[in-house]
Amino acid sequence: MLRDRKGMALVLTLLAVSFMVAVTVRLGSSVNWQMQAAANQIDTVQLDAMLLSGLHVAQAALLADQRENNYDSASDRWGAFDAEALASLFPHGTVEIKVEDLSGLLQINALVLTPEEKKKQEQNKKKNTEQGQKLDKEKQQRELWQRFLRNSAGLEKDEDIFTLLDSLSDWIDEDDEERENGAELTYYSGQSPPYAPANRPVMLTDELFLIKGWDKLLRGTMEGADGAEAAKKAVETIQYLTAAGRDGKINLNTAPAPVLWALHEQMTEELAAKLIEFRQDEANKDKLGKPDWYKLVPGFPGDISFDQSLITVRSSWFQVTVTAEFKGQRRVGTGVMHRLDNQEQELLWWKAE
Repeated sequence: MLRDRKGMALVLTLLAVSFMVAVTVRLGSSVNWQMQAAANQIDTVQLDAMLLSGLHVAQAALLADQRENNYDSASDRWGAFDAEALASLFPHGTVEIKVEDLSGLLQINALVLTPEEKKKQEQNKKKNTEQGQKLDKEKQQRELWQRFLRNSAGLEKDEDIFTLLDSLSDWIDEDDEERENGAELTYYSGQSPPYAPANRPVMLTDELFLIKGWDKLLRGTMEGADGAEAAKKAVETIQYLTAAGRDGKINLNTAPAPVLWALHEQMTEELAAKLIEFRQDEANKDKLGKPDWYKLVPGFPGDISFDQSLITVRSSWFQVTVTAEFKGQRRVGTGVMHRLDNQEQELLWWKAE
């Protein structure tokens, strides 16, 4: 009997020891995991701090450039950041900053007049003056977009182009009146799943995939874009568009070739290339301060005159991308900045991934 009790006691002791060992191992593993998680969290905080610091550097460059001159080009302070200078600011990691000028792109929301613009245009039409006739911004923008879609998106049929523009305008305007080739609630409620048009300015370019016709164009499945090459050009269309800004003015100093090509019906790819070559020449930098500098380009036709209401040499909208690396981890922050004439800046949105 005594022997059985001793044996049972030994078994219980062994079980207790085994349990304590298991608990100790589990606790040690949990502590190690928590310490690693805490270290990762510290690294994440450090990366976020680096991203915000990079954003502030970009803001400082935009402000310094604005104080330095009253026009913008890719050769300005914000156009390129010195790698060695950034390395000195971030000795324990690496930061890359890229600022892209959105004022050289086609403004999606400029296709529809703001309430203030509508009121002003009606007043000008009543005056029936030459100045009033020239202020038909909606017509000017529509013609600009027609040339762009025909030249750069590879569309040949007017019907396809009108469908895209009418549908986009219907998506932006506040009313539910459907344009001739457009779409409003009746069309979108019949989709699967059904949804409603925004009836407000487009906020992000990805929103175009929700709009009648644009979804097919941007996926390269639109019938009007025949052939693989045309389909490819159509898919690339979105990179020349922006949801930022609404005045419709394009910075001649930063606009990409497809946008330059759309500025006049007599423009060609070759002429657009000439403009880009001219503005990239450092010797011509001081000539870019006036919107009519294109007339100085050797070989540029004298009978081509850009509509002054469509062009500018100043930029107000920029996309800032900051990439930070620290201890093997990488984080990217992207945002859109609005630089005002009074030298203030508005960060419209910022996203870190």
